[in-house]
Amino acid sequence: MHAKAVHHAGPVCGADDGPLTRVTEDPHLVTCPDCPDLAWIEALPDDATAGDPRVIELLREAKRGAFRKIDGVVVDATTAAAILTVYDALKPAARTKFAALRIDRMAQVAWRLLRPYL
Repeated sequence: MHAKAVHHAGPVCGADDGPLTRVTEDPHLVTCPDCPDLAWIEALPDDATAGDPRVIELLREAKRGAFRKIDGVVVDATTAAAILTVYDALKPAARTKFAALRIDRMAQVAWRLLRPYL
């Protein structure tokens, strides 16, 4: 966690935009959506959208280490693994409903279900 995160809420920025901005020199800590370093992620096309039958297939690729952008959200390997763990444990009827959710909602449900076991 960034040292200033304890004192200020909000994203960590790569540029000093004022007294409430948390600034860092480390590019991997920048989480500000307005920073130019993150523009390339926004420019990426979505690999899939909610309800697309390929979502689970793309999550399996993301689990192997190739991040994917689904519904405008970048999905990393850890989140993909959590979603797929829950998906694989569901019955077929529930799988269909789960796969139809938006990716951010899938991640929320997966982490809530898995958190007691982590």
